[in-house]
Amino acid sequence: MDTAISAITATDGVTLQRRAYDELRRLIMQGLIAPGQKLSIRGAAHALGVSMMPVRAALQRLESEGALVGRGGKRVMGIPDLTADAYREIRAIRVELEGLAAERAAGQVTDAQVAATTAHCVRMQAAAEAGDRAEYIAANWDFHLSIYQACGMPTLVAMIEGLWIRVGPYVATMMPDRDALIRSMPAHWDIVAALKARDGRAARAGIASDIGTSGATLIAALERPRAAGKRRGQAK
Repeated sequence: MDTAISAITATDGVTLQRRAYDELRRLIMQGLIAPGQKLSIRGAAHALGVSMMPVRAALQRLESEGALVGRGGKRVMGIPDLTADAYREIRAIRVELEGLAAERAAGQVTDAQVAATTAHCVRMQAAAEAGDRAEYIAANWDFHLSIYQACGMPTLVAMIEGLWIRVGPYVATMMPDRDALIRSMPAHWDIVAALKARDGRAARAGIASDIGTSGATLIAALERPRAAGKRRGQAK
């Protein structure tokens, strides 16, 4: 299985099933399980270093949450397809929820939390300049999560994570090349500046800018096959 899954063990009363679920969910949100990639029970169990039973239960739970769908058999799953219209809806909701989280975070964020978010942004900048998309995507999730966790609203964070389960696998599509990675950075630095200034309105605006810019690229990519299909139909 071609992804960055780490071996897991049951610790502190946390079952293997829960650890498997948490690890796979993290990979989906971070975009480390890509659309089109097949995720088998056997392959995931081998990568996690556990038996197939806890992995099967974890995958079934992720399927019930809409994070995965069956791909040609009960033992193989993958990322659900995403249409441009579905993403437009998700994007509109993300702007509101993530904007609210950033605004609330700016009003109460600690110096240590600002420092952590800044460090994630530095990682993103370095990855963008190097053209390292995988590192950028991982740092991007850490960056956003650090902000939302600082808002002090766990229910809101859970709702945001539910949306990231759908869009995380498509972040790579939003960032197709080094130029796109570099173009994304000013909005992220604006968010850092807003947090340092404890400016909630500016933090919300920065989130909206970030989601809007990257979303436009994804929508164009999602609409491309449909446009090509129309052209083929007209040519007949």
